[in-house]
Amino acid sequence: TLFRSTNLLFTQACYTTTNFISASSYDYWQPSFVGYLAETKNNQFGSLGTTYEFDTRGYYYGSMSCLNKIIEMNQDEEQKDEVNVKTFCSSNENQIAAAMTLRAFVMMHLTDCVGALPWSEAWKGESDDIWTPAFDSQQDIYTALFNDLEQAYGMFQEGANLSSSDILFSGNIARWKKFNATVRMDMALRISDVDASTAKSRFSTAYNQGGITENADQLLYRYDVRATNSPLYSVGCMTYSARTLAWGPNKIIVDAMKDYKDPRLFARFTIGEDAYLGQRSGDPDDFNSYYGVTHGHSGNDDVTAEADTACSITQKYCTQASDYGLFTASRSLFNMAEAVQKGIISGDAADLYEKAIRSSFAFEGVTDGVDDYIAAHPLPADNEGAIREICMQRWIAGFMTDCIEVWSDWRRTNIPALPLTEFQMLQHDGHTTMPVRFVYSSTDSERNPEQYQAAVDKYLGGKDDRWTRLWWDVTPNE
Repeated sequence: TLFRSTNLLFTQACYTTTNFISASSYDYWQPSFVGYLAETKNNQFGSLGTTYEFDTRGYYYGSMSCLNKIIEMNQDEEQKDEVNVKTFCSSNENQIAAAMTLRAFVMMHLTDCVGALPWSEAWKGESDDIWTPAFDSQQDIYTALFNDLEQAYGMFQEGANLSSSDILFSGNIARWKKFNATVRMDMALRISDVDASTAKSRFSTAYNQGGITENADQLLYRYDVRATNSPLYSVGCMTYSARTLAWGPNKIIVDAMKDYKDPRLFARFTIGEDAYLGQRSGDPDDFNSYYGVTHGHSGNDDVTAEADTACSITQKYCTQASDYGLFTASRSLFNMAEAVQKGIISGDAADLYEKAIRSSFAFEGVTDGVDDYIAAHPLPADNEGAIREICMQRWIAGFMTDCIEVWSDWRRTNIPALPLTEFQMLQHDGHTTMPVRFVYSSTDSERNPEQYQAAVDKYLGGKDDRWTRLWWDVTPNE
């Protein structure tokens, strides 16, 4: 059974990470929230009124429970040397460390979506008869995740790799260590405006241990034809007869790349024979031939009218088996550059910034134009301008990667501008920007009502609202 094999448990947990990039049907809220995708067929989701709850239940009962089971089996004296455990890895410590690292990565996303959640009392129903766990503050969750990640890093033993059931890093423990440190740097940067001293300490420790700086070490999710189709397969794969044509490039990202004269635009978008929204007139090598779609029109006719002139997303994102960046070297390098610029670590911010851009170009297979692009967009000399440019370039490079944490970047920095349309503002009491969190799901409010209400009162000012900022989001977004 599933719960007798750490191989199967780990693979199952890995599948969860695809949700951080995008949904694969229905509402593609992750990339649309950050200006990457827009509806192109109708106005079903543009009002932002359909997906407003974030249900954590599947993660607690699914992926994180699988990882807890791996930890338990590798700590249990009667199970840890059984074949169904050892076939995943000869080292019990490596199994525990990888499970703790992936569990922290998953939980980071959950708390970054809603805020306070059960953690210290989670999964203690059978052991301690705690069936309605209290919600820990986001600050306490971050502290616990930092501690778990640092403990896990110290447990890794290079030389005893995981099996091929590790579909994230192909079992490579050296890459798991780099990923572990990189996640800690990402978390530390996120809290740098609310707890500068902790951010500096946590980031410095992880940076000195060594994070992801090369594309060979970055985290990709490799979609395949057997288990998981790529998110845009059902939307625009030219060999899939039932493609929905429902999503395309958002005007915000297309216009930004046109303004920057960014040659990665031609790797991401197309107006040629492989354009699933229809071939468009114009020179495919001319930036001015490319148009995106506004997400948030008031009616279907407005959506389709704009989509009729829009470019399409290229087939490398739409084929059934595609590689999507989940945590790229480019993102890691931009994080390091921002950390230098903010005085968190010492180093050469301009060098890290340039390496991050080169990493992104290489990842997207764009071999020409990177030198000219860097020359046209050097890191500004002033601190405010430099941080703004690092954040803007990180957002451009983050296209169709971990869109939940791209959303976190925007919430923390307000870069780029992600304004609501007039129609969206009318639907949401005059709010002017994208939401900054999700409300809790009905599972939380109905099955754990007392603890849910206590969390709302204590951490959200009494209102479970999508425009109430999280603990680390200290700068007003509107």
